[in-house]
Amino acid sequence: MAAPRTRRQSKRFVPARPPERSAKRRLVLPEGDWHSIRSDLELRGWSSSQLELIQAELSHGWPLRIAVRHAAMRLGTCPTGSKALG
Repeated sequence: MAAPRTRRQSKRFVPARPPERSAKRRLVLPEGDWHSIRSDLELRGWSSSQLELIQAELSHGWPLRIAVRHAAMRLGTCPTGSKALG
């Protein structure tokens, strides 16, 4: 009876390393980096709860102008001095 053949793992592929916990993923959108968009919206008077909704809409693929509109409609408010984006 022949000895069973053992398979050796290929060394062609390097095992993936898990991402570091301290490294934060940056959300980069067609309109720019989320941090710069956020600071611009904060200067226009948007609150943190509105910014969270806007970020959620942006991460679903909506353009910034539509995401801002959705957040304003959901909460029923927008900043007093806000201007149209785009």
